[in-house]
Amino acid sequence: MINLDQLYSIKQKIPKFIRGIFPKLDIFRYYFLKTNLNNLPKKNYPEEGNLEYQISLIEKFKISKKQSSSMTCPHLIQLLLLKYTPDQNFSFLDIGGEKIDFYLILKKKFKNIKYYLFNQKPMLKPFYEIKEIYNYKDLNLVDNYEKLLVTSYDFVNFGSCIQYFDDYETFLKKIQKNSKHIFFSATHLYDSLEKNYDKDIIVKQVNVLPQENYLYFFNRKKFFELFEENNFELVFENENLTDNVNYNNFKSYLDNIQYSDFLFVNKK
Repeated sequence: MINLDQLYSIKQKIPKFIRGIFPKLDIFRYYFLKTNLNNLPKKNYPEEGNLEYQISLIEKFKISKKQSSSMTCPHLIQLLLLKYTPDQNFSFLDIGGEKIDFYLILKKKFKNIKYYLFNQKPMLKPFYEIKEIYNYKDLNLVDNYEKLLVTSYDFVNFGSCIQYFDDYETFLKKIQKNSKHIFFSATHLYDSLEKNYDKDIIVKQVNVLPQENYLYFFNRKKFFELFEENNFELVFENENLTDNVNYNNFKSYLDNIQYSDFLFVNKK
């Protein structure tokens, strides 16, 4: 009998104009397929920045004074307003950020915010150009770990990206040392007591074919322990409602799978 992985491989080979009808068919309803990988592929989630797109976001913002791009946490500004006043000085690290109008709306809402953007060099290339074109002197761009870890941050935002870090444990332990609040949005968590799933699993993303991405689903208990062991406290975990992810193909062996937003605070 043909398995799910073979089925989606067949889908990938079908011409794009025909493939467009498949989201309507029940057999192609899944977003992710389980793999037997122990590490993420070295060339994973290939992305390059788009200067024209970023400039279009700036032009739209000039007119509307609002963010027009999508976010994995649409209520992030409201969350920040619960912690910081519009005039307050605080530092914000945006890990994996890729929309310039998020920076613009932050500067509008919090005039004294110090904004840092961390991403891969290909993604940051248009941001370096934009910084020069528009004279965004306080747009602080970081493209390597060493520079990232020399600054202290009041609020760190992981916008649906930690699952693409292969050595995520090491990275999180380092960023915890100089961070007060750490927020994750659109992250896949599950519960399981089985040894094979007691830490994480690697899955293949198939809802964006022909591009294939690989990422982690995290065991909730083990992932949270990475913070609790270093004096962080969970403030909340809520379901992320920006997408209706179908996890049915995992529910026979993983419990309480959820597309989650959650916040930790350093108790020191």
